[in-house]
Amino acid sequence: MPASGISMGAAMNVAVVGAGPIGCATAAYLLKQGHRPALWSPTAARLRRHGAAVRYACTGSLDGWIELEWLGAPGELARFDVVIVCLPGNAYASVLKPLSAVWRNGQTMVVSGALSLCPLWLRDSAARRGREVHAVGWATTPTTAHFLADGRLHANPLRDRIDMAGTERGAGALALCAALLGPRFVDAGDLLAPTLANINPIAHAAEVIPNLTRMDKGEDWPLFGCFTPVVARLAAELDRERLALAAALGFALPTLAEHYSRSYHIRQGPLHDMAAEIQARGMGPAGPASLAHRYVLEDAPFGLVFQEALARAADVPSPLLSACIDLLQAAYGRDFRTENFLVDELGLATGGIAALRNRCAASHNADTLPR
Repeated sequence: MPASGISMGAAMNVAVVGAGPIGCATAAYLLKQGHRPALWSPTAARLRRHGAAVRYACTGSLDGWIELEWLGAPGELARFDVVIVCLPGNAYASVLKPLSAVWRNGQTMVVSGALSLCPLWLRDSAARRGREVHAVGWATTPTTAHFLADGRLHANPLRDRIDMAGTERGAGALALCAALLGPRFVDAGDLLAPTLANINPIAHAAEVIPNLTRMDKGEDWPLFGCFTPVVARLAAELDRERLALAAALGFALPTLAEHYSRSYHIRQGPLHDMAAEIQARGMGPAGPASLAHRYVLEDAPFGLVFQEALARAADVPSPLLSACIDLLQAAYGRDFRTENFLVDELGLATGGIAALRNRCAASHNADTLPR
């Protein structure tokens, strides 16, 4: 059934789940596009709350103060026709599982920077409760952003291209995304495509593995400023394995270099040269100053591990990917391969790639979102 109350081309009431830098930047850009975004998060420690409103200052491509509606209880999410999830993968279980009791018929759930086929799981978990929701996955976040030491949000420009797919095939999901943030979305046709188009897991692995001692010691270091040729070679080989898996599944995806070019509006070239330009323009964030960082705690189990499971199911070799997981597991003293509940809940471990692809294809059977 169509999501009720959505009028394309008109201002929309949109709930954003997650008040980290990406959630706050997404909400700010939605406001700039003329929509009425509201924020909900279990925490939001960085933000200034004033009753039913929240305020934060922006710099970079956004400038000035942003004031939004603050949702005081998760049950308020049910009144929004569109909900954008801006959460790290390692928060899916703790935040999204309880929210499955909140969703109502006709809502559209958009997962920003979707990992591990989370949109498919969202739709299925709602269906188990007798509710029909639509789900859309974005291969990446609309922008990159980070909080500065003084509390301001530094937001970079919106990306030129964002691969997406929905649980219902047709123009509706693409039109909805364009209505939210402009004509920068490309329909990848299958939820597996934006899952593999998300370059964060391999990029972050290449960036943090050579710098684990910096993280462990809490050093102040620039992420792209330390993107040396060593990091570039590791990133390029991980990207080669990602693209080989995508090709085996029938997808032609942008390379890591193309992604950086479109995300940061710079010319393509050697990866370490592109990183140096990103850093020189002031668009690069600080590197993680702690081992307890989403670049590993999110991207290892919900990015690398899921890609490894897909590769094994599709019989596509990915030795470097597996080696990176092994190395991170040894460094952290934990088993990241057991931390991704979606591998089991989506049946990838038991049903294999064919069964999973059939489920994705079976969901693409109607254009039910409003045009």
